[in-house]
Amino acid sequence: MKITKEIEEFINLTITEHMGKEYADWKLSQLSVTEPDEVEEEYKKVIATLPQEQEETITKYCDQIFNSGVETEEFFYRLGLRDGMKLRKTVKMVLKQLSE
Repeated sequence: MKITKEIEEFINLTITEHMGKEYADWKLSQLSVTEPDEVEEEYKKVIATLPQEQEETITKYCDQIFNSGVETEEFFYRLGLRDGMKLRKTVKMVLKQLSE
């Protein structure tokens, strides 16, 4: 049986959606040591005590740390997705060879 381009795209999208859902479910199940709202409130208290220039510096620094974490998370997510797709293609090729 030949897999059409449309079926291939559907399978790829399904895998992508599944991985995204599984990651979101996992992320929600992780226990947080400190509630994000508590951290946000403490951050606001500290920032309020600083002069404007220092506040901007701290805010930029926090933004940079957050962005770095997001980029790292995205990299590993995409790496896992790419490896999963490679594995799928390899299994498909092996099955095809076994059926010949």
